[in-house]
Order: sequence, then C-alpha cells, then structure tokens
Amino acid sequence: MLALHAGLTRLDSATLQPEPNLAATFHSELGGKKWRFQIRPNLHWSDGAPLRATDFLRSWQQLMDPDFGAPYGEWLHAAELHLDGDWLQVEFPSPRPEFAEMCAYQALAPVPAHTTPELACSGPYQIVSRRIRDRIVVEKNPWFWQADQVLIERIHFLTIESQFTALNLFLTGDIDYAPAVPALAIPRLREEYSDEFQPSPQWATYFLRFNTQRPPFDELQTRRAFSAALHPAAIANGVGGGRQPAFGLVPPGISGWQLMEAKNSSDDAPGQEQNKVLAATMTSALDVEYLYNSSELNRDVAEVLQQQWQAGLGITVRLANQEWKTFLASQKGLDYQISRSSWVGDYLDPMTFLEIFHSNSGNNRTGWNNSQYDELLQSAREATDRERRLHFLQLAEALLLDQAVIMPLFYENSFELVSKRVLGFQRNLRGYVDWSRLRLEVTP
Repeated sequence: MLALHAGLTRLDSATLQPEPNLAATFHSELGGKKWRFQIRPNLHWSDGAPLRATDFLRSWQQLMDPDFGAPYGEWLHAAELHLDGDWLQVEFPSPRPEFAEMCAYQALAPVPAHTTPELACSGPYQIVSRRIRDRIVVEKNPWFWQADQVLIERIHFLTIESQFTALNLFLTGDIDYAPAVPALAIPRLREEYSDEFQPSPQWATYFLRFNTQRPPFDELQTRRAFSAALHPAAIANGVGGGRQPAFGLVPPGISGWQLMEAKNSSDDAPGQEQNKVLAATMTSALDVEYLYNSSELNRDVAEVLQQQWQAGLGITVRLANQEWKTFLASQKGLDYQISRSSWVGDYLDPMTFLEIFHSNSGNNRTGWNNSQYDELLQSAREATDRERRLHFLQLAEALLLDQAVIMPLFYENSFELVSKRVLGFQRNLRGYVDWSRLRLEVTP
C-alpha cells in the first residue's frame, strides 16, 4: 500500500516526522484545528491522467460518507473541507495536532475516479501483476512526482504465510526483506546475522477482543473472569523474542504516557481469592471458541491461552483458525466469541489505539458502546494542553480495561530481516518503509 499510494505527506523513516509529499507545503493554525496543504502542480496518476486537488476533496468526502462504512471515516468526522485554488483546507471542531502525520497513512491517500485504485496509483510504484497466494509485482511509476529519485525498478512482494519459509528464502538469498522471523531462530540470528537482524520495539500491542454482543461475553463478569485467568508475563516469555508483557492497550514510546501496570505488584497473575470468586461464576459446560488467523505465533499463543483458561477456570476453550481474509470478515461481522487481535499505531499518539473502540469506529469489532468512553475521547480531542489531553486518554484506557472489552497480552517487537544489499532502510517504531528511498547495492 505504501509503495502504491502516496499521501499529502510522507514520513522521515528515521524520525517519523511528516514532510511534504503530494503537498508541496503544509501548515497548521489554531493549535491544529485548521490545516492547509498546497497540492504540487503537474501531478499525475500512474496512467498519466492529471491528479488534482479536487481528487483529494472527492476522496475525503467519500471517506467521510457513512454510506461507504469506511473504517477510517472517523478521522475526518465533522471536518469542513474547502478548496482555494491549489490549496486544500481542512478545519476540525477540535485540535488535530497529529493530522500531518495521519496524512502519510494510506487511508488519506487520494482514490482515482476514472479507474480502480489498483490500476491507477499515486505512489512511487504501480502494479504489474498479482497472483493470489504467490506475489504482487510492482514497478516504478514514471508519473510519480519524484520518479527520478526512485532507484529500484521493480519489487516482488511475496505472499508467504510461514515465517520458517520466509527465513529460509532470506538465508538462501532469494528474498531481501522479511518483516518477521520464527521465535526459535532469534538467538542464532542475533549472534550470526547482527547486521541484518536488529530487533527493536514496535508501536504495537497484541491483545484479545471479546464479542460483547454474544453470550457468554455479553456479561461483564464473564469477560473479567476470562481476563483474570490469563498471565501476560508467562505468555510474553513463552512466545520469546524479548517481548514485554502488556497490561494496557497503549505501548511504550510516548513521552508523558503512564503505562498500565499489573494489578498485583509482585506478579501479573490474578490474586488467588479474586480468581476463586471469578471461577465460581463459571461452569465447565460453557461452550467457548477462540478465533485466530493462521500463523505460527498465533497458534503458539492460542495453545498457551487454552492451557491457562483450563487451569484457571476449568473450561476447555476450542481453538479455531482461519486464513486472514475469512478471519477479518468474521471479526468485522462479530462472528466470534474471543478473537486474537493486534494493532500497530497509525501515528505516534495514544489516540491511534484508543479511538478504535469509539462506539462509531469501524475498527471497533467488539460490539461495545459506551458513552462515557466516547466523551473521554472527545474531551481529549478538545484539550489544548497536552498534559490534560493525556489525562483524558489515560482515563479512557482505564475504562476500556475495567470493562474487559479487550485483554492485552504483550507489546510487540520488530523482527525485521534486511539484506546488506538494501541501502537506505531505517528501522523505526512504526515499521514504516519508504520504498521510494531504498536502493540496492551494485555488485560487480
């Protein structure tokens, strides 16, 4: 998506600070309530058709239209959009200091009206071919505004479900980049491939969602019982890779943000008396299924969860795995009881995690609606003082956890493998890759 679609801004891969992309310049006023972007002249789609400021206006209006049900429609909620020549102006009812960074995300990239997004792109690359369960091949887009600086002519994005397969392909030199590796391989990779393998924190959290609209998890006490029976530290240690157990949704990485801590200071395990009370509300006859998408990591986590629920509650939870597309449809359609989830922040602010559980968010996928939670998010948006803003967001996270809508398990690490011949690659919290700025070392 980042290779195919360009936004008004893009990020510096080292600092993650926004900088001009399809917008030649941009600035904010009124603490981030008003933003102005000057669209570059002579922009084109990958098929040569003109790309104008009106394409952004139309795309964003479509994103805001509730009839489309776009997952990121709330990013522009209540915004007023105006065109003034080649200037696009956005006014929000409350400050959006992070909006320039959000504009680097593909949800706010323009969508062509004259053809499908897959055929006409705005980014540094365009699609050449796509083979299901094999690969997507992209090549340099000659119409990209900075095409002369795109130095890799063609990229093959392989569809590889198994991390072991990806690792073997990397070690044999058949691929140059893999976003993750099997936990069993981490110690040896650290030792023998220290240049190519440098694990680092990722702005992401691995957690569980409860379907609050479907028995038995429409009952708060049941959600709390299933959450209390789990031990995040044991799970994080079990999956390996130096992952940090999570007791909140928002991961570390933001100045001034207080991470949620385990309820028991000496251990993350639930208190014995509390667990007995919760377990007493359960019955082994409960029919419960845990849904996860296929991968080695997700399978390993699922098996540990099954063991811990059996030990803590005396309940045998069935495990069900689905391939990604089916899994995502099940989750969106609330066709599950407990579901594996993770979230990688779309921008460096706690709101990117907490806003997904707003009552109207297309990314909620739990059926949970809470007016108090929505009001806390709104208070955070309206706050002009950063400390006060973070205060409201901390209260929102505490409410989300108290209602046991989700159960955090661990904060993710990045385990990228990058070939020495790939130059210009920058590891960062967001796993953001600017494909237009990479180059390959020329071998004699």
